[in-house]
Amino acid sequence: MRVYHFLSESNANDDLKNRRIKISRIADMNDPFELLAIELSNKEVRRAFLKKRGQIDAKYGVICFSRAWSNPVLWSHYAEKHRGVCLGFDIPDDLAIRVQYNGERLMQNVIRDFSRGVLDKKLMIRLLGTKYKGWEYEDEVRVRAKLKERDKKEGQYFKEFGEDLTLREVVLGARWEGETEEIVVRLRKYPKGIRLIQARLAFRSFRIVENKVKTSQLLSMILHADHLRASRSGSR
Repeated sequence: MRVYHFLSESNANDDLKNRRIKISRIADMNDPFELLAIELSNKEVRRAFLKKRGQIDAKYGVICFSRAWSNPVLWSHYAEKHRGVCLGFDIPDDLAIRVQYNGERLMQNVIRDFSRGVLDKKLMIRLLGTKYKGWEYEDEVRVRAKLKERDKKEGQYFKEFGEDLTLREVVLGARWEGETEEIVVRLRKYPKGIRLIQARLAFRSFRIVENKVKTSQLLSMILHADHLRASRSGSR
């Protein structure tokens, strides 16, 4: 499945350099209802549920993606008001949690399970994949990630690029003013086949689309850089 992750210019450069992506902690995410999409009017169940949520937050995080990069609101909220970058990845279908959007909290009897402090794995995945309908514009796909070693410098957890997180596209925002050559240098160190795309505003709709002219120019820049590298290597 092809999915997209929106970033600022600096974070995108860092991720491309280090070949990794930040794992979001559940308790730090934008939506305070993360893992709380279930009806919790029972005080004892609510208390036990919140405790279990804290235990899960200590072990697991989430990597958030969208199914497309055409929504201008996503660029505004998560990519420096269209000055940032969107990274496109291929992820295995069996790891993808497609978010469902509801107007009401889920109704499920969990009193018996929580008397034992248990959270069924299927229910946990369902809760990770359920959000309030106001978030529907994100068209979100999630990957659950185990928290392993924290980066000492950043103080964050990261997941490395690999077979289950394969970089395929780098989309520069419609208001991109960053160092394009720096992005090109980063991509030259990756296997061939990653597309570098320049975005623009659509002319007939409220969408973000590919600027094919500038994308061609970016391709020429990459090919020129590869040609120079090959020439210098051959002259040694």
